[in-house]
Order: sequence, then structure tokens, then C-alpha cells
Amino acid sequence: MIRLFRAAFAASLLLIAPAFAQDGEVHLGNLTISAPFSRATLPNAPVGGGFLSIENTGTDADRLVSASSPAAGAVQIHEMAMQGDVMKMRELGEGLEIPAGQTVVLAPGGFHLMFMGLKQAFVEGETVPVTLVFEKAGTVDVELSVQGVAADGAAMNHDAMKHDSAGHDAAGHGAMNHGAMNHDAMTAQPADDTAAITGMLKGVFETPDAPLSVEPVVVSGEYAIAGWSQGEAGGRALLRKTASGWAVHLCAGDGLKDAGNLAAIGVPAADADALAAALASAEAHLDPALLAKFASFDGTVMVDEDLI
Repeated sequence: MIRLFRAAFAASLLLIAPAFAQDGEVHLGNLTISAPFSRATLPNAPVGGGFLSIENTGTDADRLVSASSPAAGAVQIHEMAMQGDVMKMRELGEGLEIPAGQTVVLAPGGFHLMFMGLKQAFVEGETVPVTLVFEKAGTVDVELSVQGVAADGAAMNHDAMKHDSAGHDAAGHGAMNHGAMNHDAMTAQPADDTAAITGMLKGVFETPDAPLSVEPVVVSGEYAIAGWSQGEAGGRALLRKTASGWAVHLCAGDGLKDAGNLAAIGVPAADADALAAALASAEAHLDPALLAKFASFDGTVMVDEDLI
């Protein structure tokens, strides 16, 4: 996505002092910002999410054009949505419109703030400062309260992939609930990669009523495979290390066990062989019922690597 910079906007921006209500709401002109929170992250997690509600009581639309925080290298405004079988998370380069007379909720599974390149972990009970810049209302500082890794906060329902009662999406594919993660993964690779992968998956796919289990996690070079289970559903995720940290490339079932399939996807041959061998070794110790969940994932769900 191409980020649009508006020099004229920066020159003409009016800084309006916000008013703070006793209940923690922040008022900025015609905007009311409420329920700001984040979730605790693991020590090595590369990213974190920010969530809040923005009510526009005015007669003119406004726009959230950017955000920043000393807690991260960058803060982006993201939207997550399904497009066919592809879960896409994209940066909104032109910002997020706040229509007149409406409330826009930033929550997992839809619009949200993405903290890229965390400088330290988000710790439950602490706060994360973020500066929001609006096209008309101006600039305001907001404190996100850090809640538990499975906190649902305000309107916290990370469920971007739609499911039926059997844990499959409308296309019949295996599905992950969208929303963070707790696990004891069987792994022989560096703990920092394992923790980062686990933290990222948990932060994105777990919800309070649908805990996500992840094991095993195997890594070779810039690629990794993680097995996951959530209720009666399960599968395997192929991840790739990007400039922003680990990102999900696709989700599938038994196809990710085969080195040839991995190479066909684009994994370097040496890494494909190493991943397949490590996965076979790690999964040899798992419960057959768990392996059956991995195999139950039907088809392949491609994921936009700009996501996380």
C-alpha cells in the first residue's frame, strides 16, 4: 500500500487541547474517544494492537490520518477483512473516515491500530501512550490501558474469519477464530523465534471464549511452521519472517508436511527439507487426536503478508 503524505495538511493542522472526562473518555472538538486498550504481549512479540472507539457528534465527517507512539517504531491504521479465501490486513494509507453522527469502533477483526517494532513488551496493568492525528479535529494523546492477553475490552470479538458450528468457514476451509495465545510448544529452535511466533498468533487469533493452542513450532531460516488447534478445529500455519517480524503466509493441513509442497509454495529447498524433517520429528510425539485436527484443515487459505 502506498502511504500518502500531505504536507499542506501538516502546515495547516490546528492543535486543539483535548478535554478529559472522569470516566477516561477523551474529548477533542466534536470527537469523543473512549475505551482505549491494548493486550499484554510476550517479551519478544514484534507487534501489538490498539483498540478504541471514536464518536463524531458533529455534522461534518473527520478522518484519523495517522498515529504514533514512543512504544513502537511505527503505528499504522489497519483494516482486516476476508476477500474470498484470503484474509487481508492492509494499512489504510489515507486514514480512517469518522462519519458525522456515527461511532467507529477499532477492534480485532476490523479496524485497529498496529504497533510495529515494539520497543518493549506491553505489560498488563500499565499503559501505552499513542498520539492520534485527525484531519479536522487536530491532535490528541491517548493512553491505552494494557489488559490481559485474552481481554475482550470494549467490543472485543476478533472473529474476522466466519465459522459454522463445526469450526469451518463458509468456504469449507478449516478456520481460526480471529483475536492472542498461551502454550507449551515442543520446539528445538531458538526460544525468541518461538515466543515471537506464539505471541503473534495468540495476539491475532485467540478470543476469550476460544483459546488457541500452538504446538509444535519449527523454524528454518526465514520460514516457520506452527501447528494450531482451537476447539474442534485445527491446522498448520506457514510463517515468513518479514522486516516487521513473523507473518502468516498461509494456513493449510497435511500439505505443509511435505518438503516438495513447501518448495512449490516458494520456500527455499534447503529450508523446505529442514522444516519437513523437523516437523515430522516434533509431531511424532503428539497425540493422534491433535494430529487429526491438523489434518482436518480443508484446502489452503492464503494470507496477505502485510497483515502482522
